[in-house]
Amino acid sequence: MQSIKLSDYPEIFKLIRTVDSTYRKRNAYIYVSDFVALDGTYWDGGSRYTYHTINLATRKVGAAPQYAPPQFGGPRETPQAPLISGAAIVRIGIFCGKTATVKIYLHPEDAAHLLPAH
Repeated sequence: MQSIKLSDYPEIFKLIRTVDSTYRKRNAYIYVSDFVALDGTYWDGGSRYTYHTINLATRKVGAAPQYAPPQFGGPRETPQAPLISGAAIVRIGIFCGKTATVKIYLHPEDAAHLLPAH
């Protein structure tokens, strides 16, 4: 995980604004991985997250599945989604009633292009 200042990474900021045009925080977390654990997709203690896929070439946005909590028929284990090259997954949501810092999941092949050294 890497915490970044969005003012230093305008391409990352554009990805976030593609999913959530109201995002106003100055930071984001970047994860470089081959998969994403889709946790927290249901309300729990004032927190909930949604996951969105973005095609990096076309900027087309899609939604990842939402899951019910285990006690209401949801999965017992946290579902995982593969992350392919050319796509990113953006996690947005609410943490304890406030806007959560966005997490962006990138495939290792895309990370070098979007995260130049600063």
